[in-house]
Amino acid sequence: MPNQRLENEPSHVTDLLRRVDVLDTSLRLFVVGNDATARPHLTAALVNRITACGRTVITSLTGLAPPNSPPDNCVVLISDAQILSPIELQTLTNLLRCNDIGVVIASGRITPTLGPIHSEISTTGTVLHLTTAHRSDIRKLATERGVAINDTTLSQLELLSAGSFGALEAYFESVPANGRDMTEVLRAHFLHQVTAIPPLERDIVKISLTISDVDVHELHFDQERDTLTVAFDRAVSTGLFTSQSPIIADVLAESTNAGRIRAELVKIVDRRIKSGTLDMDTATRLFDSGVRHKGLTTYFRENIDNSTAAIATDLFRRVQSVEDLSVADTLRYAQVAARSGNLESACRLADSVLTDTPTDSEGTADYASLAGAVRIRAGASAACGQLRAAADLYSWLGPDRLGAESAFASITFLGTGQLDEATAALANGTGSPSSVTVGATTLAGGLMQSITGVAPIALNTMSRALALPGGTDSSVFQPDSAPALVTLALLHNGAHERAASAISAAIAIDDADSHTWARHHILGAWIAMLSGHDNVLEKLPKEILTGPLRERDTLFLQSLIVGVARRSGDLAQLRRAWSSAEHTLSACNVDLFALLPIGELWLAAVRLDECEPIEHLVDDARLLLRSLGEPPLWSSPFHWYGVQAAILSQSPADLLPHARILAESAKTHTYAAGLANAGRQWLLLMQGIVDADEVEPAARGLKRIGLPWDAARLAGEAALRAPDTKSATALLHVARSLRIESSINRTDAFESSDTIAPPSVLTEREQEVAELVVLGLTYREIGERLYISAKTVEHHVARIKRKVDAQSRSDLMVILRAMITPHPTIS
Repeated sequence: MPNQRLENEPSHVTDLLRRVDVLDTSLRLFVVGNDATARPHLTAALVNRITACGRTVITSLTGLAPPNSPPDNCVVLISDAQILSPIELQTLTNLLRCNDIGVVIASGRITPTLGPIHSEISTTGTVLHLTTAHRSDIRKLATERGVAINDTTLSQLELLSAGSFGALEAYFESVPANGRDMTEVLRAHFLHQVTAIPPLERDIVKISLTISDVDVHELHFDQERDTLTVAFDRAVSTGLFTSQSPIIADVLAESTNAGRIRAELVKIVDRRIKSGTLDMDTATRLFDSGVRHKGLTTYFRENIDNSTAAIATDLFRRVQSVEDLSVADTLRYAQVAARSGNLESACRLADSVLTDTPTDSEGTADYASLAGAVRIRAGASAACGQLRAAADLYSWLGPDRLGAESAFASITFLGTGQLDEATAALANGTGSPSSVTVGATTLAGGLMQSITGVAPIALNTMSRALALPGGTDSSVFQPDSAPALVTLALLHNGAHERAASAISAAIAIDDADSHTWARHHILGAWIAMLSGHDNVLEKLPKEILTGPLRERDTLFLQSLIVGVARRSGDLAQLRRAWSSAEHTLSACNVDLFALLPIGELWLAAVRLDECEPIEHLVDDARLLLRSLGEPPLWSSPFHWYGVQAAILSQSPADLLPHARILAESAKTHTYAAGLANAGRQWLLLMQGIVDADEVEPAARGLKRIGLPWDAARLAGEAALRAPDTKSATALLHVARSLRIESSINRTDAFESSDTIAPPSVLTEREQEVAELVVLGLTYREIGERLYISAKTVEHHVARIKRKVDAQSRSDLMVILRAMITPHPTIS
């Protein structure tokens, strides 16, 4: 049938014409779409179909005005209806009243003058709104042409062609013929199209690439308004208007007068600035297109403080490219660059302040600017894991020149064990009492108390620093964020819930581009791990796990991965984690705020007999703590790591120094008392002495101070070494109950009972093996307890894993901890 698809008709055109009957005497069709859509192909196909069924096609309105009339049963097909004159529009309106002829109208867009005709056909006929090609359209075209196309080529073709059906057809026709390069083919197509456009329309299209919302009333080009309106409508219909294709941009740049375009853009900038309608996207596009206008740089400056750090950095870059920055602006630029993570640029800018800050006739420099530059450099050093280098910068500055930066200097000195310098810095604080300064001073005072005073008062003071207005403000780049320092102090004291609250509040207001974003998330994961969670890595944002990260964040992340692996009991997983983490040690510098990751890596090294890479760091950490007088809040967790290291290496002599310090700290520190009591029991266990009545309160004490995994491990090891069945049974019951309490008290991915396999799926022997696996015993140790071989234990574990549908060792541990319930006896 003539109304069906004709030979060589593109399938996408056929799809569009399914609802169009060209045999209809009073055919009414309105096609809306620019030249990049299928409109040109569609109108050509319509002409072929109509002609094939014996009807006449008239493509001009000339000679059709009354009293003239078209022949019966013809079809009047008008392309580019958006440029019709008023007389032609009236003629077209009259033709729509004739029921014995068909009317097809194609337009690049619906102009106000076409509105009534469009509305009428919407009621009496068919309207097709066409779009440029989507990915599915491109794939379909490729299939029809027999051209293989992968996802990479598809994405590239979608961008470079701007979805133009004409450009896509040109490309697919060329591939089988001569395999020409995609860019070459598309460039040739667009060059032909652009050169066919009148110069004024070409200029308007070029303007639209920079100002996507340009209006005809904003244009001048020394042309009459009517001329501009017609040219604008034609430009919009080309399909090149506001295109994002770099090929189209290049072709237009070569085919237009840059000076003429820039002059027109400057006029638009003037008008938009005066009317207050300039937006950031347009301003940056104008600047990047080469427009240099005082109003643009003023606009950028006005928006810096209201922008994210990454955007503010970009705005400062543009401003600096056209005018010199003052010292104050250079510091602002350095600060936002640092906050966005661009530490190289931040340090370069800060260095320029340090080297170029002017002095007066008496040699007195601008101390406030110097101190600000030092803070930025110090913050960058700290982010790179070099807090000692940060302290050296503050030492160079000296206490008399610190001014409002004194609190940040004090925190840095305390982190590197320089108590006297920290005291002097805090005593020399001057400057206005801004919210940032007051918050930092309070935090520094609390940190000082954590070293020279008692933990509860120190933690209270540090927490109050966060509660102050601006206490969590990250707009001032500094050696470490207030939420991070408070969280670390709380973690060292086992106050996991308070730590989680502090870091969660910081994460909630953090920007993903912020320099603190990764640090806060990683610390949140540390809290979860120490609280007994197993799936902490799964909950971290992918961007953190894949990096890149700065050295300090890398240290905390890698040690977190190691800590999770160690707690899983999977030696192969631990070895892989250690292998990835080991390289971070070469860039690691010991400071007070990095003791937790160093402790985790220390235990992994001992477990794997790989101590050499970390020995010097452990020694440096012990020297640091001694230089500060072994402050209980900070030293207790590290010495607990020392106790565990001695246990792993089966060295009671190495355990004693740590136990003595914990015992001394226990006199004034509740957290240390819990660790000291547990350390005492471990020492007795290593000497072969097991007292269930002493072990149980020690284990429950560890659970109470926020160390559930360590608590269950102590009770489980004591059960393994117990000399009699009664004691072993009681201690195993304690270990299991501690595991269950920890599982109940935490929220994780296996929270719903529907996701946990019931214990009944395991045999009695598998249940026994599962209980001992949960306690962290090795296959050999389980075999000794149950009087079976380690190989048999391995087979049992493999069957258990299949039954509970665990995908990994980590999954298995989480599921078993939720399944295992206290059992009155063991074999």
